[in-house]
Amino acid sequence: MPHITLLRDHGLRITPQRLAISALLLAEPAHSTPQQVYETLRHGFPALSLNTVYLTLAQFESSGLLQRFQAGGRTIFDSNTAPHDHVCCTVCGMISDIQKPDRPQLPLPLSQWKISGESHTWTGICPDCLARQNQ
Repeated sequence: MPHITLLRDHGLRITPQRLAISALLLAEPAHSTPQQVYETLRHGFPALSLNTVYLTLAQFESSGLLQRFQAGGRTIFDSNTAPHDHVCCTVCGMISDIQKPDRPQLPLPLSQWKISGESHTWTGICPDCLARQNQ
């Protein structure tokens, strides 16, 4: 099972909850809140708590499996850990990835820092919501 190997490779103990969360979020690119993860999995795992979801997502983030960002007042966990930005619809809440252009050199004073992450979130109205507004 690829998720078992992935979790072990990142030094994480294998539990049914971690396997379920990794299968949900790491199989394909996903932007999820802890509440969304909990609501999706709680029926299959009656003993699962929202606190367990938060702790697991934080462990996945510190292990490099996920990244965290803020959008629309929500904490979002992203399975795409490559450098990229986000655009968030202020009407429906949809989040999409935006690829960043390569930046060969950090501007001063950032070049003197050991940067561990960067996040930028654009907000606006997505094409679907714009089309609905114009009907």
